Amino acid sequence: MSEAIEKKLEENKSLFDEVLDGTKVQLTRKNIEKAAPNSINVVNNGFAYDEYFKMGGTVAKMTFQSTKNFKDFVKIRSGEKQK
Repeated sequence: MSEAIEKKLEENKSLFDEVLDGTKVQLTRKNIEKAAPNSINVVNNGFAYDEYFKMGGTVAKMTFQSTKNFKDFVKIRSGEKQK
């Protein structure tokens, strides 16, 4: 094993990125800018989507499930506006 891996194992640290570990990081403009595509999970409600997009978030950076939820949210919201 490489020395870096052995050192992390000795320190009881995960070998995986925080995102893969499921830890939650508060979204800020800086975190959104640094995020990889398909890596941000956004809560499925209007307020969360509004705040995410105001901070510069894009659909490309949302996870696949968040993108599907957003699509459904927009479809439902546009249906309510037509009534």
